[in-house]
Amino acid sequence: MTNSSAITTTQSPAPLAFLHDGEALEHLYRVAKVFSMSGMVPQHFQGKPEACLVALMYAEQLGEHPMVMFQEVAIIKGKPSTSAKFSISRANKSGLISGPITWETTGSGESLVVTAGATMKETGERIDVSVSLAEAKADGWTSNSKYRTMPEQMLRWRSATRLINLFMPEVLLGLAVKEEMETIKPAKVQVEDAPATNVVAEL
Repeated sequence: MTNSSAITTTQSPAPLAFLHDGEALEHLYRVAKVFSMSGMVPQHFQGKPEACLVALMYAEQLGEHPMVMFQEVAIIKGKPSTSAKFSISRANKSGLISGPITWETTGSGESLVVTAGATMKETGERIDVSVSLAEAKADGWTSNSKYRTMPEQMLRWRSATRLINLFMPEVLLGLAVKEEMETIKPAKVQVEDAPATNVVAEL
């Protein structure tokens, strides 16, 4: 006797199926187009299905809801970037550390230093990264006015994202942090004149 109420299970699509399955890619593009036309995504995604498609790909790889990625990802200086707050949130729930990232603040004014710390879950190792206001000024981060109005908060974010990039890079999978990208000055490339060459026409 069989049980007519048995539950039928189906297999989930393989991760990154869209890279080798045209139908999966076409379906994902249709979904991206709907998002781009919805008016419910940020301005930099509206009317841009290709950008929405990439955001959906990031959402799949990071295990985040698509709407979260649309709100958190932006292109800063040509690179997909997210916020320090989102980066910290992902690190705290990643399972890589025991408890959330914490901070210790020492000094004040010009001598302000903030240290971000955490304990690696697998090894029990304590990891710490310090960032100072003096470093912020030396590297030009204070071009962002928030370093003058809320320096401790900005150093908290900066120290935490440095901690993540050094010890837990898999948390962001290559995404940059917009608070860092906004203070990066484009490098000046020195282009030297090519040496003149004599071209002799063959007769």
